[in-house]
Amino acid sequence: MTATARKIAVLFYNSLRYGMAYHDPGASQYEERYRTRVIGNLQRRAKAFGFTLHEIPREPDMAVS
Repeated sequence: MTATARKIAVLFYNSLRYGMAYHDPGASQYEERYRTRVIGNLQRRAKAFGFTLHEIPREPDMAVS
């Protein structure tokens, strides 16, 4: 808890002293990182069991009227 508080304090101090522009990466970047991490974990677990994973191509979303 102390390390986290110190890290926040240092970031706050540096942003006040030197100025720092905030850049929001957006939800899509977080979703992509999560997807990449999950796929990597699945591939590692499949390899441990002697399997290989193959990606199935996505089909385009069909619009229903």
